[in-house]
Amino acid sequence: MIRLLLVWLLFAGAGLAHQIEEISISVVLDGDRVTAIAEADAAYMLPEFRGDEDVEAKDLAWLREQDPAGWRRIAGECEDYWRSCFRLKADGADLAWTLSVPDLAKEKPGFLEEGDPEDLPMLAVRIEAVLPPGASKLGIDWKEPFGVNLIVTTGEGASAETKPLVSGESAVVAERAADASEMRPAETSFAGWIRLGFVHILPEGVDHILFVLGLFLLVPRWKPLLQQTIVFTLAHSLSLAAAASGWVRFPSTPVEVLIAASIAWVGIENFWAKELGKGRLVLVGIFGLVHGLGFAGVLAELLPAGQPEKLPAALFGFNVGVEFGQITVLAMAFATFAWWGEKRFVWVKRIGSAAVALAGVILVVERLAGIDLVSFL
Repeated sequence: MIRLLLVWLLFAGAGLAHQIEEISISVVLDGDRVTAIAEADAAYMLPEFRGDEDVEAKDLAWLREQDPAGWRRIAGECEDYWRSCFRLKADGADLAWTLSVPDLAKEKPGFLEEGDPEDLPMLAVRIEAVLPPGASKLGIDWKEPFGVNLIVTTGEGASAETKPLVSGESAVVAERAADASEMRPAETSFAGWIRLGFVHILPEGVDHILFVLGLFLLVPRWKPLLQQTIVFTLAHSLSLAAAASGWVRFPSTPVEVLIAASIAWVGIENFWAKELGKGRLVLVGIFGLVHGLGFAGVLAELLPAGQPEKLPAALFGFNVGVEFGQITVLAMAFATFAWWGEKRFVWVKRIGSAAVALAGVILVVERLAGIDLVSFL
């Protein structure tokens, strides 16, 4: 029983064995020439630094310390990485492309003198292709082994469009106008925002999974659980909308610390709370407001700037995806433990609540101190 519970609580961490969460890439068409510029972490391009959060993050000083042979290796591994993860499509057919890392091709790379030594070792990766005559749709296939999202931006200024792709997703990112050689950005679909919200919970949202499991462990019955989740959903939907609209602003670090503290408190309170009371519902509502601010921080990074008319669909779709993710967590929890019987579930509640509380305390310490104590959290 203990082993089963621990596997359940920790399963989400298995999908988070990487040092980065997303890679940004901008796509531009000039005539029939496609140019994509990605911002890549040089260390993440090396296989030995990829897939293990216990590996210390590298900085610009580390990149500067490499010799020309080391830089050439980074360039080679970078090409291997992108060839394995990234596909360009022209009307659904594979489109050949070339890759270069301009800074690493120079005799004296610019990063030797530019940037703070403590900055991330970011490199511009240039991908080029030629769109065939008659092709109208430019697509991207993205399949990243550690679940890193690809944030695709097409167009410029007010016409810019941001399309987040989760690993395993294919999407048309731009279309050629029928009477011009220019590309117009493809609209981000409602389903795409739903998918991104879901992925933010499963598998990426370990903290939110722990909170939802803490609610489940108090009383594993649908009526009290629905009361808590409805209050939580309404609260985080309200704060998510307010923050994403720019009506309220909070620094990310205090928000993340408060989210961790909410996890710890739910786990601790489960030890003396026997049934759902009004006090618990009030706290769940407050915690929901805080969690919504955390969701807003993610959503804000993905929305194109200066296009408020696109906010409602993105906001609603992302929120729907989050709810689907939370419902999935609850359904899995019910399928795993709800049938055990009241007497046996007492031990599940005690052990599970202790694990949730401990994880919350660890997250509080990590986010206050800026350190990693447990890699999968």
